[in-house]
Amino acid sequence: MIRATTGGVLRSYRTNLMNSFIRDNKARETMLTQRVFNSYAEDPASAAKAFRLRKARMQASSQLDVCKDSFYKYQGAYACLQKVSELIDTENGSDLSTLKDTTLEWLNDPAGDARTQLTKVLDNLSDTIIQNMNQTYGDDFIFAGADGQNVPFEVKEVDGRKQLYYRGIPVDAAVPKVMTNTDGTKVEMPNGDYVMASAETVEKVDFQMTAGAPDTVATENGTVFYVNDGAAALNKTAYDALTAEEQAEYTEIPDTAVPPGDPTYYKTSELTDKESYDKALESVMKDANGNPITVTIDGKDQYVVECDKATITQADYDKSCKDAEKLEYLAKEKRFVDIGLGLQEDENGKLIESSAFNEALCGLTFLGYGLDDEGDPKNIYSIVQRLKDISESVPEGGSWDGVYDEFHRLVGKLETASSEFKTQFTNQSAATTKLEGNIELLEDNVYNLKEQYSNLEDVNMADAITSFIWAEYCYNAALKVGNSILSQSLMDYLQ
Repeated sequence: MIRATTGGVLRSYRTNLMNSFIRDNKARETMLTQRVFNSYAEDPASAAKAFRLRKARMQASSQLDVCKDSFYKYQGAYACLQKVSELIDTENGSDLSTLKDTTLEWLNDPAGDARTQLTKVLDNLSDTIIQNMNQTYGDDFIFAGADGQNVPFEVKEVDGRKQLYYRGIPVDAAVPKVMTNTDGTKVEMPNGDYVMASAETVEKVDFQMTAGAPDTVATENGTVFYVNDGAAALNKTAYDALTAEEQAEYTEIPDTAVPPGDPTYYKTSELTDKESYDKALESVMKDANGNPITVTIDGKDQYVVECDKATITQADYDKSCKDAEKLEYLAKEKRFVDIGLGLQEDENGKLIESSAFNEALCGLTFLGYGLDDEGDPKNIYSIVQRLKDISESVPEGGSWDGVYDEFHRLVGKLETASSEFKTQFTNQSAATTKLEGNIELLEDNVYNLKEQYSNLEDVNMADAITSFIWAEYCYNAALKVGNSILSQSLMDYLQ
């Protein structure tokens, strides 16, 4: 039999009262924080899982913010490109619709008012295009590629003509086409300049058949020919041995150096009359001593016909090559961002491009850059400016007859450039749609992750309130029990 003592009862009571207080306090904390646990030690397994879910949600939220930022930037780009597309549309009644086909005929007005108006339209049109391509989103220029802090397009006046630059590089820069020898080396002039591939050349052998002065013969009417006294010349014996078809390729020209009765026959294709020879030599480039400059092309000696663009200095050639290389790099410049596509690197530490999104928009890919095979610009602004220059070059009361074909040809180039612009515009629209769809996926992902860790951490408030009320009731009951079992002190008795 166990005897209940006052001290034992008091110790048991105080223990039970403290446990009731702890349970009441815990229930109150759970209800106020609305969390199942407030420290890792309370539920290590659930806490670890919730930590991973919260980390995934933070990453998804960051990706969502980046994706939205890129989407709004692309929306701004779409608006700009849509405006440019309307400006350069030559089919649907835009400012450029008057450039097509026979609509140019009415521009042959005597007063030239229509041409003046056309010149202004083309000039304003090209400027408007650049203004749209220089738009910003926030503090960044939309079409500046990976460098959003500096204006992408700039118009400068060079030699009295407007030229377009992209981030300091002329948009019409291209590797100059120069002539090459058989071994692939560039054909050089004595001063080191390269010979342009478009330069006209005259084969030296056509006019000067020997290393020395050209041989000449005179016809009966006094016309002097330059001839090759080598393989092209046959004496009468060799000539007589030829067939009739072969003899038809030769002609007999009296030569004072040949004894009478023994003429020399020369191949007609190898003859050059003196007038043509002298005229050709007058138009070819000469050295300081007045002698024709000879270059070797495909193993043949050539004279280069004089022309403003017949040669290019090595310095200008190298600069053009560097500018073209820079343009090519800028046009392909990329800036990748993480929008939840799995951002990953390969075994060499290089980003796998399909796992990120390239948000860089380069204006060059839309307006074009460089020169085509015919030496014409691919850039829409440059083509429009050339059309403007042609329109401006026709004097008041003048005729388009001399420039119509060139104007019409460039209109065709503009249509080609416009077609490429629309292709790139379509690609940009597709990217915008992709971003919009990705935003929806990320929003769903963020919501689902929040639900998952909420199920682990958040309490059922009905259960929490019920538990708190019950714990508080038990605590209050314990206090009342204490009044019954605890003896009154002297102070309680005096009260």
